[in-house]
Amino acid sequence: MKWLAARTRWALRAAVSAVGTLTLLLATGPTAFAATSCGGQSCLTVDAKGRYVLRASATPAPDGDFLGLFHMYGGGLDGKSALRHWRPGQLYGIALGRTVPDRTWICVDGWRKLDEGGLAPHGHACVQIHG
Repeated sequence: MKWLAARTRWALRAAVSAVGTLTLLLATGPTAFAATSCGGQSCLTVDAKGRYVLRASATPAPDGDFLGLFHMYGGGLDGKSALRHWRPGQLYGIALGRTVPDRTWICVDGWRKLDEGGLAPHGHACVQIHG
Protein backbone atom coordinates (compact mmCIF):
# COMPACT_ATOMS: atom_id res chain seq x y z
CA MET A 1 0.00 0.00 0.00
CA LYS A 2 2.90 2.38 0.71
CA TRP A 3 4.01 2.17 -2.90
CA LEU A 4 0.51 3.23 -4.05
CA ALA A 5 0.52 6.31 -1.79
CA ALA A 6 4.03 7.25 -2.97
CA ARG A 7 3.02 6.80 -6.59
CA THR A 8 -0.10 8.95 -6.08
CA ARG A 9 1.97 11.75 -4.47
CA TRP A 10 4.46 11.60 -7.37
CA ALA A 11 1.63 11.80 -9.94
CA LEU A 12 0.06 14.79 -8.15
CA ARG A 13 3.41 16.64 -8.02
CA ALA A 14 4.00 15.96 -11.73
CA ALA A 15 0.51 17.21 -12.63
CA VAL A 16 0.90 20.41 -10.55
CA SER A 17 4.31 21.04 -12.14
CA ALA A 18 2.89 20.58 -15.65
CA VAL A 19 -0.02 22.94 -14.95
CA GLY A 20 2.38 25.55 -13.52
CA THR A 21 4.65 25.34 -16.56
CA LEU A 22 1.72 25.66 -18.97
CA THR A 23 0.37 28.67 -17.03
CA LEU A 24 3.76 30.37 -17.17
CA LEU A 25 4.05 29.79 -20.92
CA LEU A 26 0.57 31.15 -21.59
CA ALA A 27 1.07 34.19 -19.34
CA THR A 28 4.23 35.36 -21.08
CA GLY A 29 2.42 36.24 -24.31
CA PRO A 30 4.32 36.57 -27.59
CA THR A 31 7.80 35.15 -27.65
CA ALA A 32 10.83 37.39 -27.86
CA PHE A 33 12.73 37.52 -31.12
CA ALA A 34 15.68 39.20 -32.70
CA ALA A 35 15.32 40.00 -36.39
CA THR A 36 18.45 40.85 -38.38
CA SER A 37 18.75 42.39 -41.81
CA CYS A 38 21.83 43.42 -43.77
CA GLY A 39 22.04 45.69 -46.79
CA GLY A 40 25.31 46.66 -48.40
CA GLN A 41 27.85 46.88 -45.59
CA SER A 42 25.42 47.69 -42.74
CA CYS A 43 23.43 45.30 -40.56
CA LEU A 44 20.52 45.95 -38.19
CA THR A 45 19.24 43.74 -35.37
CA VAL A 46 15.97 44.52 -33.59
CA ASP A 47 15.22 42.80 -30.28
CA ALA A 48 11.49 42.71 -29.65
CA LYS A 49 8.67 40.82 -28.00
CA GLY A 50 5.70 41.09 -30.33
CA ARG A 51 5.35 44.80 -31.05
CA TYR A 52 7.29 45.77 -27.91
CA VAL A 53 10.74 46.82 -29.16
CA LEU A 54 13.47 46.52 -26.57
CA ARG A 55 16.37 47.87 -28.63
CA ALA A 56 17.86 48.18 -32.09
CA SER A 57 21.56 47.70 -32.88
CA ALA A 58 23.63 48.44 -35.96
CA THR A 59 26.96 46.87 -36.89
CA PRO A 60 29.08 46.65 -40.03
CA ALA A 61 28.59 43.57 -42.20
CA PRO A 62 31.22 40.83 -41.65
CA ASP A 63 33.44 42.41 -44.33
CA GLY A 64 32.18 45.99 -43.79
CA ASP A 65 35.00 47.62 -41.79
CA PHE A 66 34.71 51.41 -42.35
CA LEU A 67 35.30 54.94 -41.04
CA GLY A 68 31.94 56.66 -40.74
CA LEU A 69 28.69 56.63 -38.82
CA PHE A 70 25.29 54.98 -38.53
CA HIS A 71 21.91 56.73 -38.68
CA MET A 72 19.08 54.69 -37.12
CA TYR A 73 15.44 55.76 -37.47
CA GLY A 74 11.80 54.62 -37.47
CA GLY A 75 9.37 53.57 -34.77
CA GLY A 76 10.26 56.55 -32.62
CA LEU A 77 14.00 56.11 -33.06
CA ASP A 78 16.17 58.81 -34.59
CA GLY A 79 19.81 58.75 -33.68
CA LYS A 80 23.29 59.02 -35.16
CA SER A 81 26.37 57.27 -33.89
CA ALA A 82 29.72 58.94 -33.40
CA LEU A 83 31.95 59.30 -36.46
CA ARG A 84 34.53 56.56 -35.89
CA HIS A 85 36.22 53.49 -37.30
CA TRP A 86 33.63 50.69 -37.13
CA ARG A 87 34.66 47.05 -37.21
CA PRO A 88 32.38 44.00 -37.56
CA GLY A 89 30.88 43.07 -34.20
CA GLN A 90 31.05 46.61 -32.79
CA LEU A 91 27.51 47.79 -32.04
CA TYR A 92 25.76 51.11 -32.13
CA GLY A 93 22.56 50.54 -30.15
CA ILE A 94 19.49 52.49 -29.12
CA ALA A 95 17.07 51.27 -26.46
CA LEU A 96 13.44 51.97 -27.34
CA GLY A 97 11.49 50.12 -24.64
CA ARG A 98 7.98 50.67 -25.96
CA THR A 99 5.26 49.20 -28.15
CA VAL A 100 5.21 50.35 -31.77
CA PRO A 101 2.35 50.16 -34.28
CA ASP A 102 2.03 46.93 -36.26
CA ARG A 103 4.16 46.89 -39.43
CA THR A 104 6.51 49.63 -38.20
CA TRP A 105 9.82 49.79 -40.07
CA ILE A 106 13.07 50.41 -38.19
CA CYS A 107 16.03 51.19 -40.45
CA VAL A 108 19.72 51.98 -40.36
CA ASP A 109 21.89 53.75 -42.91
CA GLY A 110 25.65 53.41 -42.82
CA TRP A 111 27.64 56.44 -44.00
CA ARG A 112 31.32 56.17 -45.00
CA LYS A 113 33.58 59.23 -44.57
CA LEU A 114 35.18 60.27 -47.84
CA ASP A 115 38.87 61.28 -48.05
CA GLU A 116 37.92 64.63 -49.59
CA GLY A 117 35.29 65.28 -46.92
CA GLY A 118 31.62 64.49 -46.78
CA LEU A 119 29.87 61.15 -46.47
CA ALA A 120 28.84 58.41 -48.92
CA PRO A 121 26.20 55.69 -48.44
CA HIS A 122 27.64 52.50 -46.94
CA GLY A 123 24.56 50.31 -46.71
CA HIS A 124 20.89 50.40 -45.76
CA ALA A 125 18.95 47.78 -43.79
CA CYS A 126 15.42 47.63 -42.33
CA VAL A 127 13.39 45.32 -40.10
CA GLN A 128 9.59 45.38 -39.99
CA ILE A 129 7.87 44.79 -36.64
CA HIS A 130 4.76 42.56 -36.68
CA GLY A 131 2.25 42.19 -33.87
